[in-house]
Order: sequence, then C-alpha cells, then structure tokens
Amino acid sequence: MQIHRCRFVDYVPQAINAIEFTPETSKRQYIAVGRANGDIELWGVKGKLVYDKMIPNVVKGSVETLAWSHQTELTADDLELFDTNVEREAAKKRLVERAPRLFTAGLNAVIIEWDLAKLVPKAIIDSNGGAVWCMATNHAQTKLAVGTEDGHIRIFDITDDKLMYQRCFDKINSRILSVAWSHDDSTIVTGSADSSVRIWTASTGHVVARMTLPKEGRDPTLVWAVTVLKDDTIVSGDSRGHVVFWDPIMHVSLQDFRAQGADVLCLTADKAGHTVFASGVDPKITQFKLFIGSSPAEAVSTKKKSLPNKTRKWQLSGFRRYHTHDVRALAVSSNAKHNLLISGGADTQVASCESDSFPNDNPHRQPCFPPVDSIISVAPKSKLVLQHEGCTLKIWELGKSEPMPPHMNNTMETGQALQVYERQRDLLRMDLNTKTNILSSTISPSGALIAASDSTGPKLYSVTRTGDSGEHVRVRRVKEFPPPNFVPDYSDHRGVTQMRFTSDENRIIMSTTDGFVSIVDISQWQSGVFETVRRHCGHRSTKDETETDAGCDNVPTHPAQARKMTPADVELRTITNMAVSADGKFVATSDSNATIIVSSVTGAHSSVLPSMQKGKVDSLPTAMIFDLKGNLVITTASNLIFVWDVSKSCFTKWTKEHSATDIPRTFENFGDCISGIVTNPTETNIIYAWAAGHITRIDLSIPPGPKRAVLNIHKRKDIEKDILTRFLDEKQAADKRSARHIIKRKKKEEESVDGSVNGSARMDIVVESKDARAEDSVVEVDWTKSKDWASTYAARLREAGINVNVPHNFRMTQRYQHLMHVSFIDNDTMVVIERPWIDVASVLPLAYHRHKYGA
Repeated sequence: MQIHRCRFVDYVPQAINAIEFTPETSKRQYIAVGRANGDIELWGVKGKLVYDKMIPNVVKGSVETLAWSHQTELTADDLELFDTNVEREAAKKRLVERAPRLFTAGLNAVIIEWDLAKLVPKAIIDSNGGAVWCMATNHAQTKLAVGTEDGHIRIFDITDDKLMYQRCFDKINSRILSVAWSHDDSTIVTGSADSSVRIWTASTGHVVARMTLPKEGRDPTLVWAVTVLKDDTIVSGDSRGHVVFWDPIMHVSLQDFRAQGADVLCLTADKAGHTVFASGVDPKITQFKLFIGSSPAEAVSTKKKSLPNKTRKWQLSGFRRYHTHDVRALAVSSNAKHNLLISGGADTQVASCESDSFPNDNPHRQPCFPPVDSIISVAPKSKLVLQHEGCTLKIWELGKSEPMPPHMNNTMETGQALQVYERQRDLLRMDLNTKTNILSSTISPSGALIAASDSTGPKLYSVTRTGDSGEHVRVRRVKEFPPPNFVPDYSDHRGVTQMRFTSDENRIIMSTTDGFVSIVDISQWQSGVFETVRRHCGHRSTKDETETDAGCDNVPTHPAQARKMTPADVELRTITNMAVSADGKFVATSDSNATIIVSSVTGAHSSVLPSMQKGKVDSLPTAMIFDLKGNLVITTASNLIFVWDVSKSCFTKWTKEHSATDIPRTFENFGDCISGIVTNPTETNIIYAWAAGHITRIDLSIPPGPKRAVLNIHKRKDIEKDILTRFLDEKQAADKRSARHIIKRKKKEEESVDGSVNGSARMDIVVESKDARAEDSVVEVDWTKSKDWASTYAARLREAGINVNVPHNFRMTQRYQHLMHVSFIDNDTMVVIERPWIDVASVLPLAYHRHKYGA
C-alpha cells in the first residue's frame, strides 16, 4: 500500500478562553468550550470527553466568558400561577426535563443565549455597559450577573426561558473582571481592576465590604478570578500571582499564597469546597486543600452538620504543568458520576484528568482541532485536498512520487519512503462572504465543485483549473444554489451541518440544522438548474413535527414515525454524522441523541436503527461509512463497532457475536474516540478506523482476537523479538546443561565398567553408585527432553498479550500522530493528513518564561 503522508495543512487552532460544566441537575452532562474566535464546542462527559458539535460564531467574534443555566425550581410567580400541588409538580417535572441553557458574552458588548440544536442565537441582548469580562448564574439558576467595562454589575432575569434586563448595581470606577455568587444567592463577590475584592448585597445592589490587595509597583493589582466556597470563604486570584483566602465575616485575609510566577487568570473549586485549583500565565495548575487539624477535610467524617471545631488551614498540596502556554480556563465537575478537572488556554488543547488523582494523574489531551472528520475533505479523482478554517477555504493538490517498477513493489520494505518528484501545490485560499464561521464544507470526487455552509445557508462553487499543469484555479459561485425549497417554507433555519456529493456528482445531500436531510439534483448545475428531489425527516420525530412535515406538499417529504422524545432531546438534536453509499442509493445520518437513520436517496424508504443505549454519551456515533458490501459500519464513543446489513435491516452476525463483548480492551479503552472509517477498494472485508493517535486495520470476517491483545504492530514486533531473544538464550543454556550431563554420565559409565574388573566388593559399590547416578541423571535428562519449548514460547507470548493460536485482528499503527484526515484516493493508495503538535506550537504566541537554576 502506498501512503501519502501529508503535513502541509496549516490549520491554526484557536485559544480557549472559557470552559464550563452544565449544572449537576442536567441529566445529560456537557462542557462548553469557548474559543478565541467565538466558536463554541460542546463535549459530552462520561468518564472521558466526547466531541459532540460546534456552534459557529460571527466572523471575527470572541467569547470571553460563558455560563450555563438549568432552572429546576418554580418561581414565586409560578407558584401563584399553578393552584394545586399536582400542577406544580407537573410544571417542576417539565423544568427538570428541559435541556440546560447556554449564555456567552465577549468584547462585542452583547449577551447571547444559544439554540443548542439549531446552532444559532436564540436571544441577543445588549450589555448596556460595553465589553463583558465576566458572567455567572446564581445557584437557583434564575438570574445572570454580568460584569462590564463601565464598572457596573447588571442582573438579567433568565426564568421561564427569558433573557431580560432587570437592574443595575452601584457603579465603581474600574472595570469588573470577575464575579461569583454566594451559595445562598444573597451576596455577589466581584474582583476588579482597582486592586479590590468587593462584596455586594444581591437584593439592594450596594457594596457591603471592600477588601484591598497590595500593589506591586505603581500599577494596580488586577483581580482576574474570584470564587465563593460552600462555607462562604472567598478566594481570589490576582495579577501578582497570589491566591488569597478571605474571611467572609471579618473581611480580612486568612491566608495568602504566592501560587504562580505570573497572573492568576482562573480559579475553580469542587462541590464540597475542600479543594481549590488555580492557574494562569504561569501554566502550572496549583492545588490547595483544606486541612482540619492534621487531616484533609474530605477525610474527616461529615456525618455531623458541621465539621469538628479544630484549626482550619489551607495548604498548597501540589501542582502540575499540563499546558505549555497560558491557562485561561479551569472547571471541575460537580456531578457524582464523574470527577474531572478540565483545563484549557492559549495552547488550544483541552486537557482532562481525574481531580481526585491530581497531581499524580497524567492528563489526556484532546487534539487541538475538532476530533471529527469534518474540517478536511479529499477529491480522489483530482487528488485535491479541501480545508475550511474560520471563513476561509483552502485547496492543495497532492504531490507525486517516482513510479516504481512492478518487480520492485514486492521487494520494498514496509515504511520505506519514496522519492517525491512533484511536491504538493497550494492552489487556492479564498475568504467567503459569510455572516458566521463555516459550519461544514465538502469537495466533489472530481474536484469540480465545492460546497460550504455557514449558519445562514449553503453555497456552491465551481472550480476551473487553467494553465499547462493546472496551476491556476478559478472559482465561481453558482448563484442559483441552493433551490429555495431545499427546506420547507415554515423552516427558518437553513444552515447545513453535514453535506456529501454522490460518487456520480449528480446529487448533493445536506443535513440542515432543523433536522431535515435534503437531496438536491445538481446534474444541470452548469445551466443553473437545481431541483430538490426529496426531504427525509426521520430525525424530526416528535408528534407535532411529524404532523407538520406530512402537510408539506411542494417536495416529496418523508416523515418518520413519531417517537417519544423528551424536551431535552429536541433541544439538543443536531445531525452530526453522515455517510453515503458508493452507489449513491443510501444515506445514513446520526444526531446528538444517538439516533441513526438509513434513508433511500432515490426513494421514500427510511429506517431507524435499533437503540444502542440511546441518549447515553458512550453510545453516541462518532463515525460511519458504507463498506464495499453496502453494509453500514458505525463506531461509538466507547469505541465499539457495529455493522448494519442495509438489505436485511438487521445487524450482521459479526456484530451480534462480537461487538458488545469481544472488542480488544486496548482499542475500547483508547483515550481518543474514533474520528473516521475508510475502506480500501481492494480489500472487501477490511475497514480502517482512525483517531488522532492511531490507524487500526480491522477484518470484519474474523473474530476480533484476544481481549488483552497487543494491537500496535510495532510494539508487538518488539515484544516478540524481546521474548524470542530471552527464550533462545534460555533454551541454549538448557541445551548446554543437558550436554554436560550427558558427557558426565558417559564418563561415569566408562569408569564403572573399568572398576568392575577389580573385584566383587568394588562391583557392589559401583552398582549402588551407578543406580544413584542413573536416577539423578534420568531426572535431569527427562526434564530437558520433556520440556515443550514450543508451548512454553506460546505461553509467554500469550502472557504478553500475543496469542499465536488465534488470528491477529485489530492491527494498529501509531506512527502517525495528530491525524486530521485519512482516506483512500485509489486502489491501495491512502492519504494521511497530520498536524504535528510541534507545527502548531510554532505559530502560538510566546509562553511564560521560567528562570531555571544555573541558566
């Protein structure tokens, strides 16, 4: 197999400015990651992080802060509205079943509530005070406190799906950089740019206490972060690198730690308030623990309402450096099902670890680019690579190697580099006129067409190459695309999350943010004629949606059977994956609720796959493809593999026998979820599943192999070589011992024969001696002869995870790191696109410089 190993893609990831967990009352746990360009990523949480979707922000936007809200209690107005307890309980249940709400704000002076399904703003309101630096919801999830550039705290009412300005607190002569609510919501604590930490009464909006920090030089101390613990202790982090614990009653400093070498930018605490984490410009993450007497607070019995009346002291208990640059966001989960510490910053990576194991636990770093096969697409016929970034499209042409004579292909070693006589070419960089960053893009197999979409709708471009070698590229937008009816008239959301061309380029299939899968005929695109062939509505499966879709008569619309969906399912539903069969007859789509639907491209048939633990994070599909037999291959967030027989509408025999129980543990527990699946046209039963850190070859015609198998083929060879070397040394030593025993026995037999001539007394002694020697000799010789060296060798390999008696499946290579895309462009010709971390680090800003001893 020939592999194009490409590192020319210059994707520049964005810094992370904010990270927040959903409230613990939410049944589905997410973290929201706000990027410097304004994009927001949603990651599902269950043991590990699972990338779900990206919400594109406006071009050149920003996110400085974000906050979740999930109201579960009725307000005073609600209690008056509902007369009976039954009505109140029903209303409360409806609140609990709703999805959490997400708010963001930044330097553009607006606060946005996002529609998590449609990926567009749900509500927008002006901050009325300039740039927003900080934001926090109260613990009742009914109010939003916002700190602005003009020195005001503004309170917004967020009850009953509202986002409405309520009141403004007293003004201070400095911008407010950080804000936090007390646990009883009676007070608000803020940090500002005038060296002060203030305590405000939430009901009146007046300052009740001001705590001043010392300056270092003439510049005031900036209080970048504050948090309030469960016992009302106030913690602040400032530009001096200090973390200060404040007495909430006396308003004096309890303890002051020089925690960082530079500004402390973020703080977070666990639910119990016994552990605090801090980080900032100095990228080390510092941990503080509360000690009661000489014991950690979490080790002290909490059966009593109050902790024992002993000395309470905070101690700096450890630190680790998980990042290379500024850490701008920290978050600790408050959910009992998982216990994660999440961090991110200027180095663009999301790092996670068990908070209880900090600082001893090594983190898992997510790729600096979205770990889904959506940023890059390849045109196999024209060997073109398309990448989108922000509002920009980039196109490269793959290079070529020296042609190899057929007789040399069989003699070449694996991993041998070929001589490149024509390098890749950078053909095009085009900035699109879009309102938001690009949501999805794709290139046709021949490279003649490019489709891209932002949140407002898709666009189609024709690509024409001129010049002797096609070095010049001309791109023209096809203005007649898309046809107006590719979504119904009653749908206001035209953004496309996934799009694919069929192999014959006669159709393009698009999944919209409103849950439609639209099939558009583009065979006459040169004449500007487009026709919406049909729409599938399988993901729009609530009763109201089904009735509405059935009434649409301008285009063949095929609604699915109504299925029971909770309000949270509807509010989080976004089509996140798509696969089209090679013959262009079927399309498979999956959404954020783990619903997978296979629909006919040319007809009305549509079927829903059986539930794979529906709604659970670890069952979310992460990649799909139709294999060479036409079966649909699916991988989930738990790295399980399912194969669906489309013709029989059932799972294959391999899936029923092996998917749930026999997947190798190393593959199943791999830190990164599968990002994509590809097939080689010359290998019928083979798929290649890839993630950021590996490519694994899987044969779907044989069992997965041993549960504890060593999958990495290079590591496997090293283990086999090491075991074989030690085994041969041991066998050689045993053979030498056996040879010495044989020589010694023959020598003694000769001596016994010589001694028999001297007399019968000598003979008796010799015979007795001979019998004893023979018995010992027989034991030694039998041991060497009876030892089954082949079985011993096989047993030692089996202990190391290599079973020679079972076919070795799941052959993994980790030679390629930080993979962005893998695909086949021809028979036995694979394209592997990498983005090494060293290339990303080279374009990042300078990191904090630490003076080292002796330097």
